[in-house]
Amino acid sequence: MHINSGNMILFPKAAQIDSKELENKEMVTLFKEFADDGRAKKKNITEKDVDPKELEMGIEVEYEHTTDKETAKRISLDHLAELKDYYTRLKKMEEEGKKAGSEV
Repeated sequence: MHINSGNMILFPKAAQIDSKELENKEMVTLFKEFADDGRAKKKNITEKDVDPKELEMGIEVEYEHTTDKETAKRISLDHLAELKDYYTRLKKMEEEGKKAGSEV
């Protein structure tokens, strides 16, 4: 997870980076390196260990944050390493929010 503070992106194990100075390709490379230390890797979770439907849902959801499929998959695996049905729960929560009229 990162904290976006204006143009500065703060990563727990990285120095502050001025995102305006980096090209998209460099940001993807940097994120992949950061994601290598993610929950899935720490728990030795790979795509073979998760429900393929959840992973596919996750990749689609995470395209909200990236256009790179590998990065979207890494984010998804990190979420699925914590909750095996993360994206099913997310979808349910979003549907309930829409029904309740709490969409922003």
